Amino acid sequence: MNLLQRVFRWLLPVGILAAAIGGFVALGGPKPPPRREIEPVRATPVRTAAVGTEPGRIEIEADGVVVPLREITLAAEVSGRVLRKAEACNEGRAVRRGDLLFEIDPRDYELDVARLERERAQAELAIQEADEEIAQNERSTDLARRQLELARRDVKRLDGLRAQKIVTEAEHDRALREELTATNSLTALEGQRRVLAKKRNRLLEAQSLAATLLDKARLDLARTRIAAPIDGLIVEDKVEQDSFVAKGSALVTIEDTSAAEVKTSLRMDELARVWGGRGTAAADGFAGVPARVVFTLGDQRFEWDGVLSRPEGRGLDEKTRTFPCRVRVADPARPRAVDRYGAPLAALPADAPRSLLRGMFVQVLLGVDVPQPLLSVPQEAVRPSGELLVMRDGRLAILHPRPFHVAGDRVLFVAGEGGLAAADRIVLSQLSQPSEGLELVEAAR
Repeated sequence: MNLLQRVFRWLLPVGILAAAIGGFVALGGPKPPPRREIEPVRATPVRTAAVGTEPGRIEIEADGVVVPLREITLAAEVSGRVLRKAEACNEGRAVRRGDLLFEIDPRDYELDVARLERERAQAELAIQEADEEIAQNERSTDLARRQLELARRDVKRLDGLRAQKIVTEAEHDRALREELTATNSLTALEGQRRVLAKKRNRLLEAQSLAATLLDKARLDLARTRIAAPIDGLIVEDKVEQDSFVAKGSALVTIEDTSAAEVKTSLRMDELARVWGGRGTAAADGFAGVPARVVFTLGDQRFEWDGVLSRPEGRGLDEKTRTFPCRVRVADPARPRAVDRYGAPLAALPADAPRSLLRGMFVQVLLGVDVPQPLLSVPQEAVRPSGELLVMRDGRLAILHPRPFHVAGDRVLFVAGEGGLAAADRIVLSQLSQPSEGLELVEAAR
């Protein structure tokens, strides 16, 4: 390879590179991107809701379980063989007040009644005999008193004749003996009268004792028939017909169905609402607090009217730190069906419960009057920190009110608490960085 070829070999790439650079320069560089103008900050669109005004009454919600009003265990008050057991006296059967449940063999008690009736009759006859003796004694005493009077007059007359030596000493002594004899007879009759009076008192006591024993025997005879003392449901029967029962043996347990109770518990803040409500004049603060008992079956709701009746013991439950109390339902056999908003339905469904039953888990709604005016907001408007975002005149205001009560999907506040007013609009939208005074606008719906 000669020198010319070598030079050409090195100059050719350099020429091509130079031609490319020259072409690039001739065509010009890339144009700069167009400048974007920054738009001015606009108001943030948000969803808002009006502040609700509450009527000064709240409903406290609590869970509860239905318990019987009372359970009565009937026991045998006399011993004997169970002669008859009623068909209704079996577990699960309903009984009415006065229904005969058991009959114990009454023959021994009938004999006791007959015997004591005869003893009382004998006591009455003995009293009549004593009355006759007392009457005879009174007549004899009257005669003895008259005889004594005659004897005294005779002695007095003979005393004057003896002084005149008209009668002898023997005649005067005879008159004195007759006076002494009459006095002794009267004294004996008066003593007999006192004995007869005491005898009559003893017979009266015997008659009273016989009457008392007769009443006891008749009471035992009546106790051989055991009837239901209340309207209720037999929850346990413990003896069968022809069994022998001793006095005090348990026979049957009856659950009172005339009313029912719901066992529930209140937190201390809820209890304070009850105590502070209007119309609670009782010492325990429970008087006049109405309640609704709600049982949910599938998508159906059933209600009963009740009243917060009494605390269950004193103090708080150590485990839950709540206050146990009872709600009394006066008519557990009369439920009413309601829709999910609480409006009553026209008719009771065929599968509705006929009564409150022991062990039902229910919801208790206590209606409590509140003296302060209340405002409410949707629960979704309350931020996790407890703040409320309020739009006032197109600007954001951040409030920190203290919640008074939570009812369903609404949170209640005392009017004016934390600056909340009825004319405010509550911000429902989620703002990432809310700041006081941020410009807001109502979002299009």
